[in-house]
Amino acid sequence: MADAAQRGYAGALRDIGHAAPLPSPGVIVDGRFGATLLPQLTGRGGWIARPVELPGSRPLAFESGDALWAELRSWPAEHVVKCLLAHHPDDEPALKARQLDSLATLMRACHATGHELLVEVIPPAEMPSNPHTLARALEQVYAAGVYPDWWKLPPPDGDAAWREIAAVIGRHDPLCPGVLLLGLGAAEAELAESFRIAAAQPLCKGFAIGRSIFADAAARWFAGSLDDTGVVEQVASRYQRLIERWCEARAGPSRTT
Repeated sequence: MADAAQRGYAGALRDIGHAAPLPSPGVIVDGRFGATLLPQLTGRGGWIARPVELPGSRPLAFESGDALWAELRSWPAEHVVKCLLAHHPDDEPALKARQLDSLATLMRACHATGHELLVEVIPPAEMPSNPHTLARALEQVYAAGVYPDWWKLPPPDGDAAWREIAAVIGRHDPLCPGVLLLGLGAAEAELAESFRIAAAQPLCKGFAIGRSIFADAAARWFAGSLDDTGVVEQVASRYQRLIERWCEARAGPSRTT
Protein backbone atom coordinates (compact mmCIF):
# COMPACT_ATOMS: atom_id res chain seq x y z
CA MET A 1 0.00 0.00 0.00
CA ALA A 2 2.84 2.39 0.78
CA ASP A 3 4.40 1.70 -2.63
CA ALA A 4 1.06 2.46 -4.30
CA ALA A 5 0.86 5.75 -2.42
CA GLN A 6 4.39 6.62 -3.54
CA ARG A 7 3.52 5.93 -7.20
CA GLY A 8 0.31 7.92 -6.96
CA TYR A 9 2.03 10.88 -5.33
CA ALA A 10 4.76 10.89 -7.98
CA GLY A 11 2.07 11.01 -10.63
CA ALA A 12 0.18 13.78 -8.92
CA LEU A 13 3.26 16.01 -8.81
CA ARG A 14 4.41 15.43 -12.37
CA ASP A 15 3.87 18.40 -14.67
CA ILE A 16 1.98 20.41 -12.04
CA GLY A 17 1.84 24.07 -12.97
CA HIS A 18 2.24 23.69 -16.72
CA ALA A 19 -1.35 24.61 -17.45
CA ALA A 20 -2.57 26.50 -14.46
CA PRO A 21 -1.87 29.60 -12.39
CA LEU A 22 -2.68 27.66 -9.22
CA PRO A 23 -0.93 27.69 -5.85
CA SER A 24 1.38 24.81 -5.10
CA PRO A 25 -0.62 21.60 -4.64
CA GLY A 26 -1.46 20.23 -1.25
CA VAL A 27 -1.87 16.64 -0.18
CA ILE A 28 -3.95 14.59 2.23
CA VAL A 29 -1.79 11.69 3.35
CA ASP A 30 -2.67 8.85 5.69
CA GLY A 31 -0.22 8.54 8.56
CA ARG A 32 0.05 4.77 8.22
CA PHE A 33 -0.09 3.99 4.51
CA GLY A 34 1.65 7.24 3.60
CA ALA A 35 4.29 7.04 6.32
CA THR A 36 7.13 6.97 3.80
CA LEU A 37 5.81 10.12 2.13
CA LEU A 38 5.27 12.37 5.14
CA PRO A 39 8.97 12.91 5.94
CA GLN A 40 9.58 13.81 2.30
CA LEU A 41 6.79 16.39 2.29
CA THR A 42 7.20 17.99 5.72
CA GLY A 43 9.17 21.19 5.98
CA ARG A 44 8.91 22.15 2.31
CA GLY A 45 6.19 24.77 2.67
CA GLY A 46 3.39 22.72 1.13
CA TRP A 47 -0.10 22.19 2.53
CA ILE A 48 -0.36 18.79 4.24
CA ALA A 49 -3.41 17.25 5.89
CA ARG A 50 -3.63 13.94 7.76
CA PRO A 51 -6.74 11.92 8.60
CA VAL A 52 -7.40 11.39 12.29
CA GLU A 53 -10.72 9.50 12.27
CA LEU A 54 -11.15 5.75 12.49
CA PRO A 55 -12.21 4.82 8.95
CA GLY A 56 -15.91 4.06 8.69
CA SER A 57 -16.68 5.09 12.27
CA ARG A 58 -20.19 6.31 13.03
CA PRO A 59 -20.35 7.51 15.73
CA LEU A 60 -17.07 9.28 15.17
CA ALA A 61 -14.02 7.61 16.70
CA PHE A 62 -10.32 8.30 16.35
CA GLU A 63 -7.57 5.94 15.24
CA SER A 64 -5.54 6.88 18.30
CA GLY A 65 -8.49 6.18 20.62
CA ASP A 66 -8.07 7.82 24.01
CA ALA A 67 -4.54 8.93 23.07
CA LEU A 68 -5.78 11.62 20.67
CA TRP A 69 -4.03 14.53 22.37
CA ALA A 70 -0.74 12.64 22.66
CA GLU A 71 -1.01 11.63 19.01
CA LEU A 72 -1.48 15.20 17.80
CA ARG A 73 1.43 16.39 19.93
CA SER A 74 3.63 14.06 17.89
CA TRP A 75 2.59 15.67 14.59
CA PRO A 76 4.49 18.64 13.13
CA ALA A 77 2.50 21.83 13.58
CA GLU A 78 2.22 22.31 9.82
CA HIS A 79 0.15 19.13 9.45
CA VAL A 80 -3.56 19.96 9.21
CA VAL A 81 -5.84 17.56 11.07
CA LYS A 82 -8.46 16.13 8.69
CA CYS A 83 -11.57 14.55 10.19
CA LEU A 84 -14.37 12.88 8.24
CA LEU A 85 -17.71 13.26 9.99
CA ALA A 86 -20.48 11.02 8.64
CA HIS A 87 -23.24 13.32 9.85
CA HIS A 88 -26.80 14.05 8.83
CA PRO A 89 -28.76 16.91 10.43
CA ASP A 90 -31.68 14.51 10.99
CA ASP A 91 -29.60 11.92 12.84
CA GLU A 92 -31.10 10.43 15.99
CA PRO A 93 -30.40 12.89 18.86
CA ALA A 94 -28.15 10.60 20.90
CA LEU A 95 -25.97 9.77 17.87
CA LYS A 96 -25.82 13.43 16.88
CA ALA A 97 -24.77 14.52 20.37
CA ARG A 98 -22.10 11.84 20.63
CA GLN A 99 -20.60 12.70 17.26
CA LEU A 100 -20.55 16.44 17.83
CA ASP A 101 -19.09 15.99 21.30
CA SER A 102 -16.24 13.93 19.81
CA LEU A 103 -15.68 16.61 17.18
CA ALA A 104 -15.55 19.29 19.89
CA THR A 105 -12.96 17.22 21.74
CA LEU A 106 -10.91 17.08 18.55
CA MET A 107 -11.13 20.84 18.10
CA ARG A 108 -9.86 21.40 21.63
CA ALA A 109 -6.99 19.00 20.98
CA CYS A 110 -6.11 20.86 17.78
CA HIS A 111 -6.10 24.21 19.57
CA ALA A 112 -3.96 22.81 22.39
CA THR A 113 -1.40 21.36 19.98
CA GLY A 114 -1.37 24.20 17.46
CA HIS A 115 -2.92 22.41 14.48
CA GLU A 116 -5.45 23.63 11.95
CA LEU A 117 -8.60 21.52 11.63
CA LEU A 118 -10.29 20.44 8.41
CA VAL A 119 -13.75 18.91 8.84
CA GLU A 120 -15.12 16.79 6.03
CA VAL A 121 -18.89 16.38 6.26
CA ILE A 122 -20.56 13.60 4.28
CA PRO A 123 -24.22 12.81 5.02
CA PRO A 124 -24.79 9.04 4.99
CA ALA A 125 -25.96 7.90 1.55
CA GLU A 126 -28.79 5.82 3.00
CA MET A 127 -30.48 8.89 4.50
CA PRO A 128 -32.61 11.26 2.38
CA SER A 129 -30.95 14.56 1.51
CA ASN A 130 -32.02 17.76 -0.20
CA PRO A 131 -30.32 21.05 -1.17
CA HIS A 132 -30.50 22.25 2.46
CA THR A 133 -28.90 19.19 4.08
CA LEU A 134 -25.27 20.30 4.00
CA ALA A 135 -26.00 23.81 5.25
CA ARG A 136 -28.04 22.39 8.12
CA ALA A 137 -25.23 19.97 8.98
CA LEU A 138 -22.69 22.82 9.10
CA GLU A 139 -25.06 24.88 11.24
CA GLN A 140 -25.21 22.06 13.78
CA VAL A 141 -21.41 21.75 13.86
CA TYR A 142 -21.09 25.46 14.61
CA ALA A 143 -23.85 25.23 17.22
CA ALA A 144 -21.75 22.58 18.97
CA GLY A 145 -18.96 25.14 19.33
CA VAL A 146 -16.76 23.69 16.58
CA TYR A 147 -15.14 26.19 14.20
CA PRO A 148 -13.07 24.36 11.58
CA ASP A 149 -10.29 26.16 9.78
CA TRP A 150 -11.34 24.37 6.60
CA TRP A 151 -14.40 22.52 5.34
CA LYS A 152 -14.28 19.65 2.85
CA LEU A 153 -17.68 19.03 1.30
CA PRO A 154 -19.34 16.96 -1.41
CA PRO A 155 -20.61 19.05 -4.32
CA PRO A 156 -23.61 21.08 -3.11
CA ASP A 157 -26.78 20.76 -5.15
CA GLY A 158 -26.53 23.90 -7.27
CA ASP A 159 -25.93 27.62 -6.76
CA ALA A 160 -28.69 28.07 -4.18
CA ALA A 161 -27.23 25.35 -1.97
CA TRP A 162 -23.80 26.98 -2.26
CA ARG A 163 -25.25 30.34 -1.23
CA GLU A 164 -26.90 28.75 1.79
CA ILE A 165 -23.62 27.12 2.85
CA ALA A 166 -21.75 30.40 2.35
CA ALA A 167 -24.34 32.20 4.48
CA VAL A 168 -23.92 29.72 7.33
CA ILE A 169 -20.13 29.98 7.27
CA GLY A 170 -20.20 33.77 6.90
CA ARG A 171 -22.58 34.14 9.82
CA HIS A 172 -20.53 32.00 12.20
CA ASP A 173 -16.95 32.40 10.97
CA PRO A 174 -16.42 35.11 8.35
CA LEU A 175 -12.64 34.55 8.54
CA CYS A 176 -12.89 30.86 7.61
CA PRO A 177 -10.28 30.24 4.87
CA GLY A 178 -12.75 28.29 2.79
CA VAL A 179 -14.12 25.06 1.38
CA LEU A 180 -12.47 22.27 -0.57
CA LEU A 181 -14.62 20.28 -2.95
CA LEU A 182 -14.45 16.50 -2.76
CA GLY A 183 -15.26 14.16 -5.61
CA LEU A 184 -16.71 10.95 -4.11
CA GLY A 185 -15.21 8.94 -6.96
CA ALA A 186 -17.23 10.76 -9.61
CA ALA A 187 -16.46 10.52 -13.32
CA GLU A 188 -14.58 13.36 -14.98
CA ALA A 189 -17.63 14.77 -16.76
CA GLU A 190 -19.56 14.92 -13.50
CA LEU A 191 -16.62 16.59 -11.77
CA ALA A 192 -16.42 19.17 -14.54
CA GLU A 193 -20.03 20.17 -13.87
CA SER A 194 -19.34 20.38 -10.12
CA PHE A 195 -16.30 22.56 -10.89
CA ARG A 196 -18.40 24.82 -13.11
CA ILE A 197 -20.72 25.60 -10.20
CA ALA A 198 -18.11 25.63 -7.42
CA ALA A 199 -15.58 27.83 -9.23
CA ALA A 200 -18.06 30.70 -9.16
CA GLN A 201 -18.17 30.58 -5.36
CA PRO A 202 -15.55 32.79 -3.64
CA LEU A 203 -15.59 30.48 -0.63
CA CYS A 204 -14.51 27.43 -2.65
CA LYS A 205 -10.70 27.42 -2.83
CA GLY A 206 -10.17 24.26 -4.87
CA PHE A 207 -10.68 20.55 -4.91
CA ALA A 208 -9.39 17.62 -2.87
CA ILE A 209 -10.11 14.61 -5.07
CA GLY A 210 -8.52 11.20 -4.78
CA ARG A 211 -10.37 8.17 -6.12
CA SER A 212 -11.35 9.83 -9.39
CA ILE A 213 -7.65 10.36 -10.06
CA PHE A 214 -5.95 7.23 -8.76
CA ALA A 215 -8.49 4.46 -8.13
CA ASP A 216 -8.32 2.87 -11.57
CA ALA A 217 -4.53 3.10 -11.72
CA ALA A 218 -4.18 1.63 -8.23
CA ALA A 219 -6.52 -1.27 -9.03
CA ARG A 220 -4.58 -2.11 -12.18
CA TRP A 221 -1.27 -1.83 -10.29
CA PHE A 222 -2.44 -4.23 -7.59
CA ALA A 223 -3.69 -6.61 -10.31
CA GLY A 224 -0.29 -6.51 -12.01
CA SER A 225 -1.62 -5.08 -15.27
CA LEU A 226 0.05 -1.68 -14.80
CA ASP A 227 3.65 -1.08 -13.80
CA ASP A 228 5.07 1.75 -11.69
CA THR A 229 5.71 3.97 -14.69
CA GLY A 230 2.19 3.36 -15.97
CA VAL A 231 0.69 4.40 -12.63
CA VAL A 232 2.64 7.65 -12.64
CA GLU A 233 1.62 8.38 -16.23
CA GLN A 234 -2.08 7.69 -15.64
CA VAL A 235 -2.35 9.57 -12.35
CA ALA A 236 -0.43 12.54 -13.76
CA SER A 237 -2.63 12.67 -16.84
CA ARG A 238 -5.89 12.56 -14.89
CA TYR A 239 -4.72 15.08 -12.30
CA GLN A 240 -3.52 17.46 -15.00
CA ARG A 241 -6.89 17.26 -16.77
CA LEU A 242 -8.72 18.10 -13.54
CA ILE A 243 -6.44 21.08 -12.95
CA GLU A 244 -7.21 22.28 -16.46
CA ARG A 245 -10.93 21.75 -15.90
CA TRP A 246 -10.77 23.77 -12.67
CA CYS A 247 -8.89 26.63 -14.32
CA GLU A 248 -11.35 26.68 -17.22
CA ALA A 249 -14.20 26.86 -14.72
CA ARG A 250 -12.51 29.68 -12.81
CA ALA A 251 -12.09 31.64 -16.03
CA GLY A 252 -15.56 30.80 -17.37
CA PRO A 253 -18.62 33.02 -17.80
CA SER A 254 -20.26 31.59 -14.66
CA ARG A 255 -17.66 33.31 -12.49
CA THR A 256 -19.29 35.77 -10.08
CA THR A 257 -17.80 38.60 -8.07
